[in-house]
Order: sequence, then C-alpha cells, then structure tokens
Amino acid sequence: MNDARRLRAAKQKRRDIRRARKRRPTENDDNVLVTTIRSALAKHPVALLDMASLLIGVLDLKDDAERADGLCKFVNTLAQLHCREATALLAVFAELILDDAALRERCRGEVSTRRDWLPRWIVDLPRVEVHRVARLPDEFGDAHELLLGLRVPGARELTLYAYLYHLGLSTLTDFILLPEPIGRVINETGREWEDMEPADVRSWLEHGLRLGPMFVLIECRPALPLLKWVIAKLPAGGRPFMPPAGDEDEVSEMLDGFFASPSGAPFRDPDYRDLLSGLCDTGCGDPSRWSIWRISSILRHPDASQYVPLEITLDAPALLRAYVPFAHAHSRIRRELTEGAIAKIDELSLGYKRQLIEQATEFGDDDVHPPTWLFPNATATSPPPAPGG
Repeated sequence: MNDARRLRAAKQKRRDIRRARKRRPTENDDNVLVTTIRSALAKHPVALLDMASLLIGVLDLKDDAERADGLCKFVNTLAQLHCREATALLAVFAELILDDAALRERCRGEVSTRRDWLPRWIVDLPRVEVHRVARLPDEFGDAHELLLGLRVPGARELTLYAYLYHLGLSTLTDFILLPEPIGRVINETGREWEDMEPADVRSWLEHGLRLGPMFVLIECRPALPLLKWVIAKLPAGGRPFMPPAGDEDEVSEMLDGFFASPSGAPFRDPDYRDLLSGLCDTGCGDPSRWSIWRISSILRHPDASQYVPLEITLDAPALLRAYVPFAHAHSRIRRELTEGAIAKIDELSLGYKRQLIEQATEFGDDDVHPPTWLFPNATATSPPPAPGG
C-alpha cells in the first residue's frame, strides 16, 4: 500500500470512528431496552406482563398536556426496532392498552407485518380466560381478599390477588399478579376460601377503582393496566358489594339489649345511646362486629363538633370497651379477636381524649378545662373521670 492509499485509509477509519461515536448513544439506549425485554422474555410470563404494565402506566400521560403522547412515542420507537424483543413487547401492548383503541390497533398492525418467533403464551394472550374466582371471608366485613385464576395457553396458570378495603368507601388498595395456579395459592394460605361468581367479582373490582388510583398502594400503581386487563376478561352484569350492615330495627334491638344489661348500666344518660348509635354507623355499619381497624378509625379521628355533649363523647373508649364484648357475644366472634379489639381501645384511649380536648379548645368551647392527667401542662386538677361518669 502506497502512502496516498494509506492516508486515505486512515482518514476513512477516523470518519468511521466519528460516525460510530454519533450513533453510539442511540444504539446503547436501544440495546438497553432490547436487553431488558430479552431478560423478561427468558423468565416467567409475569415478568414481561409486569414490565409492559409498568411502561403503559408510566408513559400513558393523557392528563399531562405537555407529555400526552408519551406512550405513542414509545410505540413508535418499538416500531423502528426490527427484532424479536420489540415485537414481543408490541404484542403484549396490543392486549394491555385498553384506553386507546387506535394505539392498540397500531401495535397489532405492526406485529402482523413481522415474522419474528414469539412464545405461544404471547400469541395466545387474546384467549386468556379467568377460570375461577374466590374470596376469603372476613369475620368483621372490613375487607375482602380476592383471588382470580387465569389460564394462559402455552404457559402455567397465573393468579391475581386483590384486596378490597370496605371501611369507608370500599376501595381497591392492593393487588399483584402471582406466577402460580389459584389452587396452589389457596392451599398455601391454609384457609377456607369461597368461590364467587365472576361477574360479581368484576362489579366489586370496578367499584373499588372508581375513585381512581389515589387509594391504591404506590407500589401497586404500575400494575393498574394489567389489573384492568384482567377485569375486562370477566363477564359484566354482576351484583355490587353490599356491606353487612344491620337495619335500624336490628341496631335498635342490639342497643336495647346492651343498655339493659349489666355492661350498659354505667351509661344511663340518653346521650350515650346517641353516641353509640353514631359509632354503629361507622365502618361497615354492622353493630355486632368491631375489628381493630374499625376501632382505630374511630379513635384516631375523633370529632368534637358532633351533636353529643363533649363530656359524653370523651367516654367513647369506655363505652366501646363495655359494648364490644357484648356485641361479639351476639355475633359469636372469637375470643382472641375480642381481646385484640379491647387492647386496641386501651392503646388509643388517651390519645383520643387529648385530640377531643384540643379540638374543643380550638372551636372556642369556654367550658373546656383540661385535667392535668390528660395534659401535663394543664392547670386544672380534675381526676380522671370514671367510665360512664
């Protein structure tokens, strides 16, 4: 090779290096994405489903005017990657994207033009069915744990776990897709689950999501697209969740029995009945079932502005301490659960009273004189009131 040719070759090599440097960031980004998808493909189907759900949840920014097309741009990026990994993710997107029909069809159309080999479970995602649903009965009616068994052609069965919290608004707070059949999950819990009608489960879950993701645990929010996809596999027309609340006659009969009993004797003032009646309206609304969560909700959030006199409201812990064992004897709640409820009342009693006094003082109640036992810095010298006194 003469000097001229050697010089041209050196210049060409330098040009190639410069071009490679310009391309490298994009290629590296692509390689990271492809490698991540490839890693998920090599694992259980749950891995790629979770990944696709996360990407949809993060990139679907319709509420953000400046970034509303984030998911669409990402799909365009995948469409430019002609490899098996990109095709696999596009195929999963074609199933999990439910709120944008045009983008879903774009994914399907792109996949249909390719000849990449895909695992059977991805090809058969449109045929996934929920073949069994079950719930774990709750003695207090505070919540329901649900299991949905999914049958995926070409893969092992999957199970969706969901937790519905009924105290207050009956919201869906927790869920996860498990890489195990529903039968195995049930056996591993060692508890008695009850089968449910699939349409009823859909109604319960849709109701639990109506308030949006604000009540969903932060770590579960990336799985919302996956959850909605599973819900869409269930038949519609189910019965909505109905809390196990007693009717007015049942509540009145329960209260009559309590105030006529030795346990209710210290609470003779009619205002105590008004207070207890209001407490029975909390949580699930059942006058005969009191979980630690329902009690916590009451005693952690006292209200000094209600119609019951403050001196009566201050006795709510003592009133509950007397009433809960009576109510649980009526509903045959297990003794250890009743003992746990009493322990929770004792734990929160003092804090409840302090909050009430603080609220009443803030509202300008001139008759409020905090006792020293309740507030160490208070000037009053009143002794602790007797329960019901």
